[in-house]
Amino acid sequence: MHGPELYRKYRRLIEELADERRPPEVSLTALRALLQEFQDTATGLGPSNAGYVCDELADQLEHEALRSTGKHRRDVLLAAVKAFDGMTFPKSKP
Repeated sequence: MHGPELYRKYRRLIEELADERRPPEVSLTALRALLQEFQDTATGLGPSNAGYVCDELADQLEHEALRSTGKHRRDVLLAAVKAFDGMTFPKSKP
């Protein structure tokens, strides 16, 4: 999967999760699984490309969170932003 496809897919999935009516702990558990899946997939892009996609997702989701009037949506989006900001992608071994 290429960077733009990865960006679109995970932006959509995270926003869908943020819009669901679930208890916060259920949403955050689902978000953690989704972010782990993202990290595993993004590692294949290489460190700089994966980092770029992370930065772009974090920026966009933070913007969406700040515009959001719903607490649940804002909390899920900001949790995703925090996770993206903390992700690292080590160089693959040859």
